Amino acid sequence: MNFLKKTLTSLVLLSALSTAATFEQNGIKEGNNRISASARVSVPDEGDNSITLLAQYGHFLTDDIEVMVDLFSNTANSDTFYLLGLGANYYFAKTPTLTPFVGGQYYNSGLTGNSDLSANGTKVYLGAHQFLSENFAITPEAGAQFIDFSEYSEAYLNVYLTYFFD
Repeated sequence: MNFLKKTLTSLVLLSALSTAATFEQNGIKEGNNRISASARVSVPDEGDNSITLLAQYGHFLTDDIEVMVDLFSNTANSDTFYLLGLGANYYFAKTPTLTPFVGGQYYNSGLTGNSDLSANGTKVYLGAHQFLSENFAITPEAGAQFIDFSEYSEAYLNVYLTYFFD
């Protein structure tokens, strides 16, 4: 919880500093694309700690709606599995440098690694793009992830590096 407080405090400070900047974000608009990447360490209620690598591609259908594809790789105890996710984000309360969103995704383990695990699931989340320049943002995201809908779930806080382009 202390980590979450520090992260939110940092975002407020970044927002205050970047609001004084002379740029306005150019990323969240119809027709644009984005790529994001992140790595995180998870500590679930039960089970082993794991390392997760995430890559996202998003396309804006409108100024407020984005569809996206995720590639999710999870490694625990030298066992790796991959999930492919499809989802959507809704953007609201936009400012020139900070844009919050809510979203959801469906995951499927159509890709398998050296693991015998098979999983489907979903995640729901709330996040924000804090723009550092017209096209580059830091994107914190907090949510809940449900693999196999009941057998495995976790709450998470993740931070992506995000680049927006035409």
